[in-house]
Amino acid sequence: MPVRRIALTALAVLILLLGGGIGAGVQWGGWNAAPKLALDLEGGTQIILQAQTTDGSTIDRDAMEQARQIISQRVNAMGVAETEISVQGGTNIVIDVPGTLDQATSDALRQTAAMAFRPVLGAVAPEGDGSALPSDGGGASDAGGDSGTGETSSAPADPAQGQFTGALSSDQTLADQAGTDSGEPAAWSLDQLDADVQAELGAVDCTDPSAQQERIAQAKSDEPIVACAPDGSAKYLLGPEVVPGSAVEDASVGAETSSTGQATGYYLVNMRFTDAVGQDFADMTSALYNGQGATSAFAIVLDGLVISAPTVEEPSPGGEASISGNFTQDQASQLADQLKFGALPIQLDVASEQQISATLGADQLTMGLIAGLIGLALVVLYAFLQYRVLAIVTTSSLAIMAVLTYAVLTVLSNLPEIGYRLSLAGVAGLIVAIAFTADSFIVYFERVRDEIREGRGIVAAVDHGWDRARRTILASDAVNLVAAVVLYVLSTGGVRGFAFVLGVTTVLDLVVVFLFTHPVLQALARTRFFGKGHPMSGLDPAVLGRSVPAYAGRGRLRDAEERRETIAERKARLARESAEESGATEQEDER
Repeated sequence: MPVRRIALTALAVLILLLGGGIGAGVQWGGWNAAPKLALDLEGGTQIILQAQTTDGSTIDRDAMEQARQIISQRVNAMGVAETEISVQGGTNIVIDVPGTLDQATSDALRQTAAMAFRPVLGAVAPEGDGSALPSDGGGASDAGGDSGTGETSSAPADPAQGQFTGALSSDQTLADQAGTDSGEPAAWSLDQLDADVQAELGAVDCTDPSAQQERIAQAKSDEPIVACAPDGSAKYLLGPEVVPGSAVEDASVGAETSSTGQATGYYLVNMRFTDAVGQDFADMTSALYNGQGATSAFAIVLDGLVISAPTVEEPSPGGEASISGNFTQDQASQLADQLKFGALPIQLDVASEQQISATLGADQLTMGLIAGLIGLALVVLYAFLQYRVLAIVTTSSLAIMAVLTYAVLTVLSNLPEIGYRLSLAGVAGLIVAIAFTADSFIVYFERVRDEIREGRGIVAAVDHGWDRARRTILASDAVNLVAAVVLYVLSTGGVRGFAFVLGVTTVLDLVVVFLFTHPVLQALARTRFFGKGHPMSGLDPAVLGRSVPAYAGRGRLRDAEERRETIAERKARLARESAEESGATEQEDER
């Protein structure tokens, strides 16, 4: 099969896959059949978070900016595109989310309390009264709900079912530091269980975890607390805070391997603490590992809920550790995001939530699309004036480009991991893409026409012209792609929407040129109309002004000034030459 047929077949398969995927998503997956619109074109939801400190101190600008960045990272990690987050009035963070606010995003925006690492003193049923708490420091029960070994035989229902292992050597020298210099009991000691704590444990009802979040948010960091699992499946008695969540420097997902180095098919979460608190975390894990705590587990508390409570399988003296527990990739990613983006330097409360209208609206979108259509029409008109019938290749390529762009943006818009939304800046990117795409065609066509001017046949000119044009097209699109990536990374808001569309259309330009434009032109060059250089084909050597002699058949050359005869002209010329020869013969006979 010729290469051109393979390319055209691959393009057809790609279009069918995109179209079939969109159709299936609309039919069974609740997808939209068109790209979703951004805040400036559709409107959305505005949430205002009001900042306050627990000790009543003044909120400085740096703390507000850090809070804004963390919320932005948290939202971006969920794939919510075109969200605008800004600080207003010194104490308010305004979040504008395009479209209808889904529950997952709403919950993420409300997770504004600080994250903390606390030792687990015990775990009971949601409505338990504490009678099942351990009576010694043996670390009898796993806080995640499994057996004391901390091993699980299947993937847990949520990230709270985890195991902890230190990333470095199991140095035991830190295990002796069970108390503090001031004589106060260690945070993981059973001495924290006084009568007030026992009474609170019996009073808290974790069958409704959200009802307990405000109570825990107001608790002091140096006192024990009672916290709930996110799904209300367990109630935890936790010691004082040992490490604040803001000390998590980084968290990432990795593949879990067995002791022999074989992949288990599960994932783990790697986390790293800042140097300032790495020693505190090492003290806690060493003490829990050596049985000096009420249990062998510690809890990660976010917004008053225990998002993970792994048992310590190995201490971590280096401030780096891993959490495992037969996690799926989604579970591990969720926990990593919570660790990485969960800590805020201040406490934020939801002051208001309201629907907002589009800042630009459908009229602006319509005007942008009209501008794009006008630009497209001008490009097509120029192509027909410059390349005559060859312009059908340009027009068809632009149509294929439009179909692919629409399909790809629709898919990216409906994928929850990406959540792309088309803004007016994105529409501007689409208009600019018309020029980039047309530029690729012009480079290719002009290379082919140059080859014809130099004396090559049309079929050979198409092949040699492609070899020369391909390098230019690749270099040009590479520059566009680098510019799009840099602009996307360094910019925010609508500019990122423009850069995203620019990058997508640049890649699609290469797809169209390689899989459609070149194969189609190769096929057309082998037809009589284009291959013989019809004057209206756009590839006629005479019209292009061929500057070197060309082979005309029967051992003779045709120069650049010689025009190809039609059949009628050839018959007339032959008759005239025959008559002239007959007249010359008669004159000789008369002599």
